[in-house]
Amino acid sequence: MWCEPFKLKYYVIKKGEIKMKRISRMSLALILVLLMFATSLVLIIGTSTSWGKVEITDLNLVTADGDKIHTLLYKPKNATAENKAPLAIIAHGGSDMLEQASGYAIELSRRGYVVVTYDYAAQASSDVPTGDSEGSSGVSGYAKRGLNTIWNTVKFFNYVDMDHIVTMGHSGGGMHTVGFAIDHQDEIFLQVNLGMNMYGPSSVTEHNFNFVNILGDSDESALARAVGDTNWSHFQVEQLKRIFFNDYETPAEELPELILNKVYTVTGTDGKTYTRTAYMPDSCHAYYLVDQDAVKTVIYAITSQVGLGLDEGVNSYDDYKKISTVWQWHDIGYFLELASIVGIMAIVAVSLVKKKVFTGLELQPLKNVGFKKFSWQWFVALGILVILPPALYATGELPQEKFLGIPVSRLWLLEGNVSAWICWQWLLSLVLFAFFIIYHFTYGKKHGGDFRSYGFATSDTKKFDISYLFKSLLYGLTVVGSGYLLMAFATHYTQQGLHIATFMLRNIDANRTFIFLIYFLFSVPYFLSSSLVARTLGLNGDGTAKTTMKNVCIFTAIAVGGLFVLWVVFVTVLNVSNVILPMFKVRRLYILGIGIIPIVIGIGVGNALNVYVSQKTNSIWPGLFTALLWGTWTITATTAVIKYVY
Repeated sequence: MWCEPFKLKYYVIKKGEIKMKRISRMSLALILVLLMFATSLVLIIGTSTSWGKVEITDLNLVTADGDKIHTLLYKPKNATAENKAPLAIIAHGGSDMLEQASGYAIELSRRGYVVVTYDYAAQASSDVPTGDSEGSSGVSGYAKRGLNTIWNTVKFFNYVDMDHIVTMGHSGGGMHTVGFAIDHQDEIFLQVNLGMNMYGPSSVTEHNFNFVNILGDSDESALARAVGDTNWSHFQVEQLKRIFFNDYETPAEELPELILNKVYTVTGTDGKTYTRTAYMPDSCHAYYLVDQDAVKTVIYAITSQVGLGLDEGVNSYDDYKKISTVWQWHDIGYFLELASIVGIMAIVAVSLVKKKVFTGLELQPLKNVGFKKFSWQWFVALGILVILPPALYATGELPQEKFLGIPVSRLWLLEGNVSAWICWQWLLSLVLFAFFIIYHFTYGKKHGGDFRSYGFATSDTKKFDISYLFKSLLYGLTVVGSGYLLMAFATHYTQQGLHIATFMLRNIDANRTFIFLIYFLFSVPYFLSSSLVARTLGLNGDGTAKTTMKNVCIFTAIAVGGLFVLWVVFVTVLNVSNVILPMFKVRRLYILGIGIIPIVIGIGVGNALNVYVSQKTNSIWPGLFTALLWGTWTITATTAVIKYVY
């Protein structure tokens, strides 16, 4: 195991005598994790600041109702009162956070733009609205979710070129920003809709700003709502064509078809000239922010309109692939940061088991009562357990209002996908419990399966010891807390959370404490049932390092392997054929399909920690608490909040 001596040596000089010592695997692992973490900080900070040319400031703005709107300001150092710079305000998509737009912020700021990204109201670190100052208002009738507050701040920045204000939003953020642009036509120079086919109410007949509409050829959200799964039909909706042709009177069927990449010129009601352009990059809805084709399209769309930051040799959209980007290094930094967090938790988990304060956690070895490895029963059980997660995930019935006929909508404190994921976990848990019960009465009981052999014991005697549960909780808090502290350190110096594709992580705001506790309880059935079914496969271990790590890998693959395959199938079909598989059209499963990766990371790491710790302690409790704390952290730190308490 990691703590066994490794054949790396170093020398120390003591009292004139040179002595040779060996570096343990544990020490080596710690050194590598810290080096990886340091590298992540260098990449994130360096790329975000364009290696010192851009200043980043974390701002907590306050709405008229007294609510916090968390923002991040990117200011090029050469932007001054004498050398004013264009301003881009970028809104993320639903149930996401400002780091989603970091790639665009990096690329624009290094090209001379002031950029503001923000967690819109009720998302991530911004407060749930207590009033209507950021609600549905103005001519558009769209909620602003923090844009009013941001605007009332940035318009007083003396280094901003007020003639070149750009607003852009991805998905739900596109709805908020286009609404803001409609309500502030005298101030907005350019509105960019990214993956959002909503354009304000049909009653609005004035759009006195430049407008760019970007929808990917594999946009699962737009495709799911389009007739016949055609990737072009969502550009031909009446409302969009009326904006492009500035024609609000001609019958819709007589309006011409929009042409991609063509710059349309119209005259606004104010007598000024404005442009309209539609682009279709090779991208899907969820990955606009990590897809080169989409990123370059957005950068071209903005820089060509504003006239600042066009790369050399880029004279038209035909040349957009020549645009240079560096955002990938920033995202590599995010990946290394996540790997460091998981790595430090693994090191602490290994180290603590033998420490004095936790020595009582290690109970007598468990009797292996699972199916004999590689027997026909073992393979059947393995197949069932691999298939169950994706099979239940893709039923199309992930109820958020009723679960098995029981009303549950009032339980939810978080909106969006998390409610569906919890319902999926509950359903999966019921099936896993049923699987375990059948196993117990058909096999386990006959082979000595009992309370202790299944890992429920809290002492080496038959006596129940509640202090063992408290010590197990403390162990889990220490393990996950080590990753949490590393995250806090990174956040302090980078001023950012962590965002990889659709996986997000931040430290938890104080106002989410109750939410964390509730969803901790919601997650108990899944991780408890996972602990039990691990026993059916004989994954108790024999105490050796090789067997332990083998069992960790096996059960992690069981827990998330099927889900990962489901995601691969979904993404492959989506990108190759530009259609949504029928089963993913039901109940917004197209969104849940693309969002499988956060689940894979959340429950994958959770189950790996669970199995490892359980094998080292011969009890389910320390591993269960560790997995619960990690899993709950991943789903509650950033998801949009409906309410803080009941």
